[in-house]
Formats: sequence, C-alpha cells, structure tokens
Amino acid sequence: MQGRASNKTVEKKKIAPEYNLDAISWCINNGYKLYPKPIGKNFIIILEYKGTKAESEKMYTKTNWSDKIWQTYEHIYKTKCLERKQ
Repeated sequence: MQGRASNKTVEKKKIAPEYNLDAISWCINNGYKLYPKPIGKNFIIILEYKGTKAESEKMYTKTNWSDKIWQTYEHIYKTKCLERKQ
C-alpha cells in the first residue's frame, strides 16, 4: 500500500467545506465512515461503506485533511440522501 500512496499527488490547496452536521449524521447512520490514514507527513482519506474500503486518489496535508472529510460527507449526503432530494 505504501507504494501506491507514493504515486498520489498531494492536495495543498485550502478546502472550503460546508460544516453540515445533518450530512455527517445521515452518512454515519447510513453506514458511511471517513477517516484519515497517515502516509509519512501526509494523509489519505479512507471511505468505508458496508465493509468495503476505498482510498482517496490524492493525499492531503495535516491542515486540510479534515476539511476534505467534511466536503466528502456533504457530497455523499447530497448525492445519496433520498429524503433530501424530495
């Protein structure tokens, strides 16, 4: 896994997420879990859903990994929450 991570680019830009607690609550209650995994001085984001794990395509710094998690929860909520779409 270390070899695959070294091929990833590091996202250094500031990410401006919406801090939506409803989105995170919905995602967690519906089986989505996001967390950082350290790779050297940077981090990849792991998305876990129903026992399946996927890694982010990019790596993130210690200052922007948490914003990427917020942003990803919001994206999942906007695309998967059927109650929200009605």
